[in-house]
This record gives sequence, C-alpha cells and structure tokens, in this order.
Amino acid sequence: MVSGSTCYHLPIWNGEVNVTPRERESIKKCGTGALTDAGSTQFTREPYLQSTTTTSTTIAFGTRTLKTRVVLSEPDDQKIVGAVEAVYVGDDNRKEARAAAQAKMQLAPDDIYVMAARFDKLEPTHLYCYQVFAGETALTELAPLATAAAPSKETIKFIGLGDTGTGGAAQIAIGKWIAAQPFDFMLFFGDIAYASGTAAQLQHKFFQIYRDILRYVPTYPTLGNHERRTRQGRPYLEAFVLPEPERYYSFDWGNVHFVAIDTTQRDTKQLTWLDEDLGKNKLPWVIVFGHHPMYTNSLRGPQLWIRKAFSKILTDHKVDLVITGHEHQYERFRVADVNYVVSGGGGGQLTRLFGSSRALKQFTLHHFLAFEVGPEKLEMRVIDINGRELEKLELIKPSKEDTAKVKVDDKAAPKQNQIAPEKTTVPDEKLHDEPDDDKSEKKIEVPSAPPVQEAPQPQTPPSKDPPKTP
Repeated sequence: MVSGSTCYHLPIWNGEVNVTPRERESIKKCGTGALTDAGSTQFTREPYLQSTTTTSTTIAFGTRTLKTRVVLSEPDDQKIVGAVEAVYVGDDNRKEARAAAQAKMQLAPDDIYVMAARFDKLEPTHLYCYQVFAGETALTELAPLATAAAPSKETIKFIGLGDTGTGGAAQIAIGKWIAAQPFDFMLFFGDIAYASGTAAQLQHKFFQIYRDILRYVPTYPTLGNHERRTRQGRPYLEAFVLPEPERYYSFDWGNVHFVAIDTTQRDTKQLTWLDEDLGKNKLPWVIVFGHHPMYTNSLRGPQLWIRKAFSKILTDHKVDLVITGHEHQYERFRVADVNYVVSGGGGGQLTRLFGSSRALKQFTLHHFLAFEVGPEKLEMRVIDINGRELEKLELIKPSKEDTAKVKVDDKAAPKQNQIAPEKTTVPDEKLHDEPDDDKSEKKIEVPSAPPVQEAPQPQTPPSKDPPKTP
C-alpha cells in the first residue's frame, strides 16, 4: 500500500508484515530483560547495549532513579561476575536540571537522564546475563549480552541499514524482518531520526522502534546530516556511548575491522585519524561505513567533495567494503578494487534513480543488509521489505594481503566501474548539513520509473528472485 508522492519521491509505503521474530538461544539461557513492576515506573529509556568489545561492554538507559547499578552474571549458575554503579553520561551543563526534571509527571525526551555502566576484563565471545537494580530492587529481569568475537575460523553475523528514522510503516516492517534474522550487532548508516535529530525524534523513531533489539545486541551508528541539525548533533552524541572520539570511531569484531566515519565534517583531524587507524589494522577484512555516498546515481548526484576527502585513503589501505546511506535506494559500485554500497532503504521515503548506467546494481526498494563473515569469505545479502533476497555479494580472499575475488549471486563478477580513483586527499573543515553535489556530472533521469512496492502478504516466505534493475 502506498500514498503521498512528489516529483522525485516514490509513494510512501504503508503496508504491514507479519513475521515471527527469531527465538534467541541467549534469551533461553538468561531471560527477556523485561521490566519489573518497579522498573515500569522508573525507566524513561529502556536498557540498550553499547561499545561492546572482546573484553568490555556498556549498558546504557534512562531512569528516574539516579542511583542504579547493573549486575553481571554467568548464564549457567548465575554466578556474579561483577556489579557496577551507573553514572550519568549526558551533557554536564544539563545534569542538575535533568536530575530535577525527573520528578515531573510528563518528562520531555531532552530531559532523559542517560546513565551507563561499563564492564571490563570480560571473556571474548562469551555470553553473560545482566540485570538493572535500584538498591536491592530489581528494575529488570535478567537479559543476555555477548562480548565481541575474537578472531577465529568462526563466522560472525550482523545487520546494516540506513535512513530509517521516520517512525513509519516501512521502518517498522523492516525492523520485523530484521528481528527474524540471526545477528550479533547492528550498523546504522545515519539519518536515524528525521527531521532534525532532536531528543524526541531519537526517542520515538529509534529507541522505541528498536527497543526489543537494542536490549540484546549493541548498535554502532554513524552521524547523518539530519542528526547534525540540532545543536550540531549533541542529542545524538549524548544518546550513544560510542568509542572515542565518538563522532568517528573504529572497533573490531571477529575477523573484521569496522570504521565509522563522519561525512558531515571531513576535517583534517578525522582524515589523519582514519589513515592512521587503517594503517594499524591487522585483521583480514575492513568495512568502513558512513552516511553520504561517494558514488551514486541519485537525484543529488555523486558527492565529489566527500569522495575527494576519503576515497584515496580507502583505496591506499585496500578497504574491502564502504557502505553509506543518505540516498533512499540500493546501489553498488566497485572502483579500484574497493566495493561501494549505498543502502538507504531502511524506512525513509524512496527516491527515483538517475543515470542508471553507472551502477553495477541498483534498485529502489526498502531493504536491509545481512552479513556473514569468516576469515576468508565475506557474504552480504540484500533483503527487501517482502523478505526477498535481491542480491548476494561475496568477497573471497585467503589472506589480508590479497585482493578479494568478487561473486554476485554465486557467479564470478570481475567487473569494475570505469571511474578513475582519486589521486589526492582534500580535507574540508566546514560542517555540512547537506553535502555539495558533484555539479560537473549531468543528471540524467532514468527513462522508465522504478517499480513501486506492493504491501507484502503475511508470512511471506523468503525467495531469491530479485526484481529487475530499473
């Protein structure tokens, strides 16, 4: 079902899906983390996992009770591993006012008193149970959390999606399909809270939508231009407890080194950090994710200045995969052996494509990305709002030094875009709400309009028949 369209937008999707969430083994061993009667009156933002590494993790939440602690235990015998007092992690200048505001009957989202408890010296690839307390009163039941996987022969599974934050039917439907997948953490490619990244929009269009997922798995977001519109992204930076320096950061999970970049402000300091960070990596796979695309056939065109800032560094370090959002569609490019994916179909209103001949693959459908990565193979599946697998990208390499061989839908795909790689790195010290378009490229509209999505039927079984490329 669709409604509401403009010249360059496709109609808004407003259907429903009926998908059974995946039953997690970790929940059987720990519990659901449901709020207790006491907790139901105290939490202003339910617990969510942050900044998980092989030996540490952070549990964050908003609560009216300013003295809380988190207890970590083993799942088998409930042996206590540790207990940590939660501390305030928001803006210090607003701490006292927010503490006083907790007595109000109706609490504004900007007054949520965000607290966090960090645990260190944990075991890698290990399942724990956690529970939040106020004094001796339990505010939650036991819930599972797992530390990041150490490098091994085992595969890791994770989800990626971008441009989610409408709070609408498409975002909710994609969230239901995601809940049916096996995964250990999530990547978000920006624009998680339209239209301005306010505290209220973050609360209602991110934390409430994904509440039942955030409780069990950590999320790693990146700044979108819409999050930057309120106090230069302060509500976003307060809500998430990310690795330093937070605006951009990196982390490891299994055999993959992940790097989140800030495409809204591609300054010298970030570019120097990125070059040094990638130079230190010892893992076989590297995935970089941000918001604005470096290559796209969208209405707004290729982001030339973003490409000039980041692309040479990514090429020099032989990055395997660069994923961005911003454009509400799916596109895939390969330039100088670096694979570029645009994935902005997580819930925002879809937009028409331009210049269709430039991408190796493109379509305008709501979708998300499901990954499985081992030491020698990276597999990315593109799944749409009907549960269909639209494309499977495989990168295969026996060692870190090798260039990955590419397969698409189980067939060899050596093709690259005939686009010259960038030869220089050009920093940009300005903060951009919207990036500069590459005005040197003529925008050519696709002659035939992209397909309009139909509402899926309940319990639609997944298939591997992709739609035709527009």
